[in-house]
Amino acid sequence: MADQTSYPQVDRRSGLSLKEFRRDYLRPRRPVVITDLTDGWAARDKWTWDFFKSRFGDRRMRVWGYDPVAEFTDGNYSFVAFGDFIDRMVAADFSTYPYYLRDDWRLLREYPELQKDYTVAPHFFDWFRLLPSFLRMPYPRLFLGPKGAKTPVHVDVWKTHAWLAQLIGHKRWLLFPPDQVELLYGCKVRVDAPDDARFPRFREATPVEAVIGPGDTIFAPSGWPHWVVSLDATLSITSNYMGPGCFGSSLASTLDTMVVGRARSATGRMWNRARKAA
Repeated sequence: MADQTSYPQVDRRSGLSLKEFRRDYLRPRRPVVITDLTDGWAARDKWTWDFFKSRFGDRRMRVWGYDPVAEFTDGNYSFVAFGDFIDRMVAADFSTYPYYLRDDWRLLREYPELQKDYTVAPHFFDWFRLLPSFLRMPYPRLFLGPKGAKTPVHVDVWKTHAWLAQLIGHKRWLLFPPDQVELLYGCKVRVDAPDDARFPRFREATPVEAVIGPGDTIFAPSGWPHWVVSLDATLSITSNYMGPGCFGSSLASTLDTMVVGRARSATGRMWNRARKAA
């Protein structure tokens, strides 16, 4: 499915007002590519490969290894100098250098001057900002990867909405409507190499498609599974957020993970210590 087959295209809009965005895309939960939301960002010109190499080249970054069969798995990562990673990523592709810097929020947190280089559009106002900080995950995050770097099909954490701004390179997105989730078999199917014997109904899936390049921002609504591949070496900044249409699922999942889950973990650690002490 993820070959060069063409699918219905996601709308591309410029000059999209907040009112129009809410009416045409946020409330009906439809994806859209907005072509001018990053106009005026310093990051558009400043964030080059040479900039990151000169400013942060010696910093150790966590990069995730990709296995052709298992894809990304917990623990399959290593730490490399940022400059070395960029050099290898730009010169190679995912088949010869299968490493992806994914979901990195630490660089933006540790160097707050970078946060001055971009502005989150009002279209993506995040209701998590109204909650105590311990109920929030750190966003935005950076993705840097070589040509061919893949993000397996998935539904975003806590069924949040998401936006992603493309700064360097191009990415191809396939997005599946929420009513086709069952055709993805719990997102176990490999979109780029489907196993028809194990997942026969996947052939019924009808995604929509978008290719985004520098300056484009894509909106992925809550509950839309998506698969992404880099068409060349890429740099993206992205964030998940809570807003109209995903308040219930996002808030419930947040409380379960950040409060109940942490309480269970703390109780388990206390119980283990008490057993060892006994």
